[in-house]
Amino acid sequence: MKAKVEGRRAVNHYVYNSVVRGDKQGVDATSQAAHPVIRTHDETNRKAIYVNRLMTVKIEGMSEQESDALLNFLFDHCEKPEFVYTHVWRKGDLVVWDNRCSSHARTDFPSDQRRLLLRTTVKGTSRPY
Repeated sequence: MKAKVEGRRAVNHYVYNSVVRGDKQGVDATSQAAHPVIRTHDETNRKAIYVNRLMTVKIEGMSEQESDALLNFLFDHCEKPEFVYTHVWRKGDLVVWDNRCSSHARTDFPSDQRRLLLRTTVKGTSRPY
C-alpha cells in the first residue's frame, strides 16, 4: 500500500456544504487544492496520511473507481478506533492539534451547550511535500 500511495497527490475541495465526491457545485480554482496523499512533517520528518473523508475527492492520475477504492481504504484506516482520540469535554478545556499530522472532527453536542472554536494558523517552514 505504501508503494501505491507514494508520490500521489489528492484533490481537496473546500466547499464544505456541497462536497460530495464527483459533485462540482460551487467548486472553482480557488476552492480546491492538490496535496500529497502522504506528507512529511517539516519538523519531525515523520510521514502522515493527508486525506480526509470530508474534503478529499480524488487522487490525481487514477480512474474514478481506483481513486475511490484507495481513498475509502485510507479513510477507513485513519478512522480505526486505535487512531482516534475522543475528548471528554469539561468546562474550561482547551484542545490544540497539529494539522500537519492529525485530522479532526467534532461530534454532535446538546444545543444548550456552548462551544467556541478559535482557529489560529502558524506559518510553517515548508509546503506539505
